[in-house]
Amino acid sequence: MSLPISVVPAQYAALYQSTLAQAAQAGESIMGNVLATARQSLKERVSLARGFVERDHLELTVKLLDSNARSLCDNYPQALRAAFKALSPVVRDGETDGRPVDRLALLTSVNFDQLELMDSAEVHERVASARLQQSVLLAADTALSELNTYICAALGMQTVQPERNPLRPDVYVRALQQLVTETQAPSLVQLDWLQHMGGALGKALSELYSSLSNQFRSQGVKAAGYAAARSFAATGRPVNRDSASIPQAPISSAAPQSVASAPRDQEATVLTLDRLRQLLIGELDPSPLDSGVAKFAAQFAREFEFVAAEAEPPLTNFQSTVPAALEALQEMQQVDHLVERLGKRRHATPAGDAGQSMGQSVHAALRDKLRRSSVGLGQALSLEVVSLMVDNIARDTRLLDPVKEVIKNLEPVLLRLALVDPRFFSHKQHPARRLLEEITQRSLAFENPDSPGLTDFLQPLNSTVDALVDIQIEDAGAFELALQELVQVWDEHKQQKQKKLELAVEALQHAEQRSLLADIVATEIRLKPAADNVDADVLEFMCGPWAQVIAHAQMADQSGAPDPGQYRELVTPLLWSAQPALTRGNVAKLTRLVPKLLAKLREGLHLIGYPSLKTSVFFELLMNLQQQAFRPQATSLETPKVSALRPNLLLADDPWVAPEEAKASGFMALPDDDDITQAPSLTESPASLELDAIQMVPVIDTPVVLTAEVNLPVGAWVEMLVKDVWVRTQLSWASPHGTLFLFTSAYGTTQSMTKRSRDKLIATGTMRVVSGQPVVQGALDAVVQAAMLNSLDVKP
Repeated sequence: MSLPISVVPAQYAALYQSTLAQAAQAGESIMGNVLATARQSLKERVSLARGFVERDHLELTVKLLDSNARSLCDNYPQALRAAFKALSPVVRDGETDGRPVDRLALLTSVNFDQLELMDSAEVHERVASARLQQSVLLAADTALSELNTYICAALGMQTVQPERNPLRPDVYVRALQQLVTETQAPSLVQLDWLQHMGGALGKALSELYSSLSNQFRSQGVKAAGYAAARSFAATGRPVNRDSASIPQAPISSAAPQSVASAPRDQEATVLTLDRLRQLLIGELDPSPLDSGVAKFAAQFAREFEFVAAEAEPPLTNFQSTVPAALEALQEMQQVDHLVERLGKRRHATPAGDAGQSMGQSVHAALRDKLRRSSVGLGQALSLEVVSLMVDNIARDTRLLDPVKEVIKNLEPVLLRLALVDPRFFSHKQHPARRLLEEITQRSLAFENPDSPGLTDFLQPLNSTVDALVDIQIEDAGAFELALQELVQVWDEHKQQKQKKLELAVEALQHAEQRSLLADIVATEIRLKPAADNVDADVLEFMCGPWAQVIAHAQMADQSGAPDPGQYRELVTPLLWSAQPALTRGNVAKLTRLVPKLLAKLREGLHLIGYPSLKTSVFFELLMNLQQQAFRPQATSLETPKVSALRPNLLLADDPWVAPEEAKASGFMALPDDDDITQAPSLTESPASLELDAIQMVPVIDTPVVLTAEVNLPVGAWVEMLVKDVWVRTQLSWASPHGTLFLFTSAYGTTQSMTKRSRDKLIATGTMRVVSGQPVVQGALDAVVQAAMLNSLDVKP
């Protein structure tokens, strides 16, 4: 399947291609300068070596670099050409088909789930790669920013999209790493080479970028402008945020100090990428010697004692409920009773700013106390990861403020859990992680604090969180029970919605299965000899609506007949009747055939609910062709039309949906043309809004430009513009072949559409993604990013 096409100014196509060729050719001289600088730096290290082992290693490193220098210089331009070709749009006839964009960002090439599967050597390689990219980007960033404006302008963009520039530094770095790996030198030697290449490569790229920008400027290319990146604030609406070329580390009150500024006695507990990996695979778990009396004392101190050096704190709700929590442990199988009791206690706690301040101080005091009482590096880093994760979730702009407060209130109990179950955050199915995911993902249904249903969502949530905070945590059992309780309460009001959703899914599954079968039928029709000279519009009808009729009859038949309804046998006579050059030779046969044809056509089209207006249009075309058999031969009228019509209605991303199926699923069909105007204003509230095909009319402010395959996972939340109102809805189902999608709003309304419609709405800005990646997963990935940044500060 070809990807959508975006227009590129024809006058820039040759300039763009010559720029890539020039940049690749410069690779040989760039590599020469990089190798010379790296060799000199390594020789200086040899002279400073303290022992013969280090000296021998460095001398071998220099020797191997010299022996591979020629091949590295010769092969670098070719490696760059391959990289540029893989990342660049294909320019032809002033157009470019958008290839999937490589969006590898600096320092974020490792996500949380990948880290557990990596070994220590792989982690060190990723850190070395990040260091290299960082040094190159810092040296070339200013010149790169200017070049981005010209590259994007040459690609026909009005605003800068840095990831679309195939000449960006990380492309050069990966090409360099690929060649270094192919040398088969020992991995430690390769890491030494890369460590000494970054500064020289950055300087060379800075000079190259400035030269290329000057060429674009001299050719009269008007630079594209930088635009602010979009982000969703607490209201769920986009807010502006300046774009940044280097991702920033997550900011957290619990974030570890960088090694550059941390005292030496604190460096051992800094969260680095390798230590995070060790934590995930259990290498930092406390040893058996840490158990017993010491473990009991630490737990007792965590739950009941304050450090003597601290000032006596005010009595808090947490302290006052410890006895009640211990008593409640005996009743954990009755979660509803526990929630009710502790929910009543919650209403007696201080309210307002004073209460919030007290809660924050309690959390901070507990966080510090647990850190001091932690046993071993594993527990200390577990607490650090939990704090970073919670802070990242609480800063997520997609979450409403009341939901962020719930997450913050959960931190104490998550910290206590980390001490007894330090790997909970690395297991996707861990009850505590699932609880966080349910809270955050379900909360995205609400666009702002005034959204209907938010209060009903928060009330059981707050009670359950209070119950968790007030009990002793020994394992994940309390989280499992809390999750079951919440899901049961939240899902009580979804039974009617679920039935509607099941009917919609059933209808769409039937539509896709019919379309797949109809596609096979259409191929058979196109291969018939009688189809070679038929009118193009007739062939489109036969391979489209009529193939759907045949497929529908076959799916509905229970008898096993080869041609249920005899709709397939109509194909050959219908194709014959639409060719005047053939029917003129047997007018009598045509006269007998036409009434039967029309009756059978009406019968079949009625089965799939084909629109009467389109039926009439086709009948008029067919009768005009048939009536030519009674007229004198006129070649100009009988020549089949050569058109660019699609061969059938079954494009892979645009299957046919019958009216009944459309009604059951709230199907939305976009107009065929791109001249779409704004829909009338809407007076209904979002809760009463029905998303039907007529109401859903998108607004197009700019030309449609799709640059990559859209990846929208099931469960993702989006907003769609419906009659001037942004409506939040969730992708609740995607068909097995990815041709149909079903969205469900928090109010139970359903909206289905084809892949083509979904992609077009996203491209025109009338559908925007609120949450593609789950909130918790994003927070954990940000923890990895923070660990990577800390790793860069550690001296290699």
